[in-house]
Amino acid sequence: MKIAVLISMAAALLAPCATACGRVDGDHILAGDFAAFNPAFATLDPKLPLAVTPMPAVTRVFRPDEIARVARINGITLEPPVSEMCFERAVEALSPERLLPALRSALAIDNAKIEILDFSRSGVPAGTLEFTRAGLSANGLWRGHLAYSQDRSVAVWVKATITTEQTWVEAEEPLAAAKPIVRAQLVVRKGPRFPFAAAPLDSLDRAVGRAPIQAIKPGEPIFASMLTMPREVERGDTVRVEVVSGEAKLVFDATAESSGRLGELVLIKNPDNGKHFQARIEDKGKVLITK
Repeated sequence: MKIAVLISMAAALLAPCATACGRVDGDHILAGDFAAFNPAFATLDPKLPLAVTPMPAVTRVFRPDEIARVARINGITLEPPVSEMCFERAVEALSPERLLPALRSALAIDNAKIEILDFSRSGVPAGTLEFTRAGLSANGLWRGHLAYSQDRSVAVWVKATITTEQTWVEAEEPLAAAKPIVRAQLVVRKGPRFPFAAAPLDSLDRAVGRAPIQAIKPGEPIFASMLTMPREVERGDTVRVEVVSGEAKLVFDATAESSGRLGELVLIKNPDNGKHFQARIEDKGKVLITK
């Protein structure tokens, strides 16, 4: 029984109306809206709320018996026949001109360039567009919503390219992995880039002398995560070994059996007797043993 009643109510709400539907801007259907269909309601205050405005894209149809009940509650006598009424929330299409100020306010970057490529095409009611940076993805899809009453909103989206003028460092020639970069291998570029993606290095000094973790192609922007400080000793290097014991000092060349950076211990092989020992890296190609 309850299911049948619900189905009946839904059918009344969604049934097509014989006449054109009245468009309502606010959250309530007012007496003035009813009066546009039936002059008997013109005796009421035109701003008197009589019903709740339906959600966007939903039509609210009032059957003659419902209209009679509303009239009776408000002390109005209707002359037959009473025709049904229908109402829908007024909506309008979004436009780049309406969207752009909301996007700029959310972005809060004065020199940013925003180019709108596409946006929600469904009609939306009068209200406030709300976007946040959190709704912006790296591919330029920006999700937001339009608040049209105290607790109601509709989802909206914009596809846009967003750029700011930036400076970055890129490889001018192939950069080999683990090989320290020299200034001549790099070039500084300027141009538009997405402002919220990971930022490339913006200064040559931040790249020169560092070594790529893996090979970098020409024209590829260089990020800090792509580089590491080069090791002072690489496995297989010939290193100068300095052994210090009191006033005595012994210096000879040996082969590094492991790699390391300044201050770290590496394994060294004595070329004369084949024995291995540990030494601490003091400088590029130089290790120290203190006894």
